[in-house]
Amino acid sequence: IFRRTSKSLPGSAAVTLALSPGGAMLLANLLQPPRCPLASPIRCQAPAQHHQPAASSSRGLLLRGAGSPVVKRLPAGDWLLWYHSGARVALATSPDGLRWSAPVAPDPLLPSTDWWVFDTAAVRPGDVLVISGPDAPSSPSRRPPPSSSAVYWLYYTGSNDARLAASPFPAADVAALPGLAISQDGRHWARIEGAHHTGALLGVGEDHPQGWEKRCAAAPKVVMHADGDLRMYYHSFDEMSQRHAVGVARSRDGIRWERVGKALEGGGPGSFDEGGVRQGHVVRDRAAGRYMMAYEGLDGNGGVSIGLAVSEDGLRGWRRCSESPALCSSEDDDEWDVAGVGAPCLVQMDGPYDWRLYYMGVGKDGEAAIGMAYSEGQGLPRFNRCDALLM
Repeated sequence: IFRRTSKSLPGSAAVTLALSPGGAMLLANLLQPPRCPLASPIRCQAPAQHHQPAASSSRGLLLRGAGSPVVKRLPAGDWLLWYHSGARVALATSPDGLRWSAPVAPDPLLPSTDWWVFDTAAVRPGDVLVISGPDAPSSPSRRPPPSSSAVYWLYYTGSNDARLAASPFPAADVAALPGLAISQDGRHWARIEGAHHTGALLGVGEDHPQGWEKRCAAAPKVVMHADGDLRMYYHSFDEMSQRHAVGVARSRDGIRWERVGKALEGGGPGSFDEGGVRQGHVVRDRAAGRYMMAYEGLDGNGGVSIGLAVSEDGLRGWRRCSESPALCSSEDDDEWDVAGVGAPCLVQMDGPYDWRLYYMGVGKDGEAAIGMAYSEGQGLPRFNRCDALLM
């Protein structure tokens, strides 16, 4: 059974693609040379001066007016950062993951103009897989190709509620669903229609009455466990417990997903995440051979910090690394992230125990910005805010 979906491809008028359930495979192949002209690969631009921290006292600050960081380090040494700015997804480049360019034109992903879809008001990046087109989805042991020959799979949150763009930490009743777009160059994207009647990958509420997800399925983060085994981590609001939780779904092709259940729920009374957990970003720890999740934890007063959990198989048995958060909001009222930290994105560096944690911080004026903290040494990591100017 084929489904219609309108795509806008670089250098072309709007076209209609007929996608079977394995349509992403077909599109990935079509995006590879020589079947269509190769778009210009992303090149690291000179870091923009106005994107630098205003002062060395703003520890951790990398990029103002931005949130929901998705950071990828390519084999060639370049760094890519997709983030949300207002209602759209933007892209910046860096030679080192610290000094970031101005947004690359054009904006990679905007809200859809189709009236019937799920993402007409706002979009936010959830995760990006950088994989080889003809073999996608490929084995996680396969090194990604250079950016000029890669295919990018962008999993994102879309909503018809403008409040998704208005607040760094949206309210629990904001309806949002996960979507997928594929690109040859990381800048020009073709949306892939999912199984839901709005084009989303998953449905909630009346569309999935047996599920615990009644309001949203947001912030999709995708891990390739093995060939034909992809896991999507997302959060939703459980009306029974009145808390957010992180759920997990599995897929063979990255498009059709089957829910597994909850992966992580909020902690006990008095804990830093007793109010629920969301925005779970999962990566495979190369040193320990297990899975690590960085997530937003909500305390009893609505405060937001970042916690860590680990699992041997990435599906069940998630346990917190500590009863304390790995990163809290700043204590200084004048700091850029004093009102909360969240939307974590983990990047494992060359050393097996060296990690970077990119995250969104919110100031007392409500402005969102992106920062970075680092961890060095053995054992479960604790993070210290970087000083980008010194590093």
